[in-house]
Amino acid sequence: MNPTEICWATITDRRQASELQAFTCTTSRPRSPAGRELPHSKPWERVAQSIIRQSPRCLKAGNLLVVGRCEGTAEIIAVAHLTFDGVSPTLFAAHVAAIGVSETMRGQGGKVADSVLAKSCDVIVDRAKDRSGGPILVTANIHVENYPSQLLFERATFEPISVPRGEYQQWIRDLACG
Repeated sequence: MNPTEICWATITDRRQASELQAFTCTTSRPRSPAGRELPHSKPWERVAQSIIRQSPRCLKAGNLLVVGRCEGTAEIIAVAHLTFDGVSPTLFAAHVAAIGVSETMRGQGGKVADSVLAKSCDVIVDRAKDRSGGPILVTANIHVENYPSQLLFERATFEPISVPRGEYQQWIRDLACG
C-alpha cells in the first residue's frame, strides 16, 4: 500500500477507541498438540496489541491514538498510542507507547510503519507548537530482540539512549532539531 492511500485521524476519547478492541497486529499464540498456549515468538507484538486494544479503558485525558485507515475500505491498518508528559515552558515530552501495523499490511518493507511513526511525530510537533521554543523530546521503549522496530526508529533518526533495562531499551529523538 502506498502511504498516500492512508487516511489519518486522531482519537482522544475512550468511546471512539472502542473500535480498536478488535485490532490485530500479531499472530495468535501457538498451541501445543494438547491445546495449551505456548509462549509467543514475538512477545513485544503481543504487548503492543494489548496496549492498543486496552485503549478504550485506559486512554487518559491528553493522550491520543493516531489511526491510519485504508482509503478505500476504512479498515484500520496502523495505530500509534501516544502519551504526553507534563509540559514545561522549556521542554515538551511525548512517548510512543505502542505502534501496531495490521497483519494484512505486513511485509511491505516498512512503508506503513514508517508512515504511522512519521504521522505520530507530526502530531507531536503540532501539539508542541503552542509552547515556547526548546526541545520536543519523543521516547519509545523497544524490545532488545525487536529488530524491525529498532530499524524503524533508526530510519526516523531516533537513537538508543540507555543500556537495556531487562528486555527493553529506551530510544529518543528531539523533534525540534528536525
